[in-house]
Amino acid sequence: MMRSRSFQIFRVIFKERYRQPTLELVIPTMLVSNIFITAFYARGLFNTYGLVLAFIPLISVSETLAFALALRNIIFVTGDHIYRGSIISFIMIPIKRISLFFFTYFCDIVLPYLFWLFTTELYILLSGIPVPQYLILVYTVGYFFTENIILLTALSFKSGGIVTLLSGTILGILFIFGGIAGYYGIMTNSPLTPIATISNPYVFLIYEAITQKQVTYLNVGIYSEVIISLILFFVSLQKFRIMEV
Repeated sequence: MMRSRSFQIFRVIFKERYRQPTLELVIPTMLVSNIFITAFYARGLFNTYGLVLAFIPLISVSETLAFALALRNIIFVTGDHIYRGSIISFIMIPIKRISLFFFTYFCDIVLPYLFWLFTTELYILLSGIPVPQYLILVYTVGYFFTENIILLTALSFKSGGIVTLLSGTILGILFIFGGIAGYYGIMTNSPLTPIATISNPYVFLIYEAITQKQVTYLNVGIYSEVIISLILFFVSLQKFRIMEV
C-alpha cells in the first residue's frame, strides 16, 4: 500500500514536469546534438583538445539542455508551487516532507542528468570516439554543484524573477571569473591557482590538452565541488523540511 501510494505521488510529480512532448523532444535532441563531439574531435585533429572543447558547457548543446531543463524544473515548477504556497496541497495525497523532497529532487535534477548521461554514453559507444571519462566526471560534479546552488536559491527567495536573476548572476560570476582567474593563475604560476579549479576547471583541462602537462591540482576543484554540493543539498533539505508551504 505504501509503495503504491509513493509510486502514485512520484507519477504526479513526474508527469507535471515531463508532459508530452517534453521527453520526445529532449532525449532525441540530446542524442543528435552529440554530433558536435565528432565535429570538435575532428577539428582538434583527433586530439583530446577537441574533446575538451566539445564538453564545455554552453558549447555542448546536450549539456546546456540538461542544465536548462533542471533549471526550469526547479524555478518554474517546484519554485512556482513554493511561491504560491501549494507544494503540498497540489498532490492531494499524504506524504512525508522529506520523501516529497527526494521525489522532487530526483525528478527536477537527477532525471535531466540521467537523460544527458544516457544519450552521451550511447553516442560515445556508437561513435567509438575515445572520450576520457574524466570529462564526464567533471560535468557531473559541476552539474550537481550548479543545480544545488539554484535549488537553495529557489528555496530562499520566493520569487521566480529574483531566483532566476540571482542564480544566473552567481553562476556567471563563478564560471567567467573562475576562468579568468584560472588563466592568469596558469600564466603567473600563482599558489592560489588551485582555488580557481572550483568554479571553472575547463581552463585547466584545455591547458592540459594543449601542453600535454598534467595539472595535478585539478582534483582540488573536483573534491571541493563535491563537498560544497553536499552541503548545499543538506541545507536545501533542511530548508524544505521546515518551510511553511
